[in-house]
Amino acid sequence: MKMPKALSTWFMVLFFLFAGLAAFVPAFGAGVFAMLTGIFALGAAVCLFLGK
Repeated sequence: MKMPKALSTWFMVLFFLFAGLAAFVPAFGAGVFAMLTGIFALGAAVCLFLGK
């Protein structure tokens, strides 16, 4: 499997990793982890919009 090169892809992978973990581990749904999930979603949206 090849590693993604686009920054937006990395943000998207991290977003889905944290969102998926929050579904199974309640601790990932609150606090710092919830904030990180939002930052990853925002980062993916911005990078996709800018085309980086």
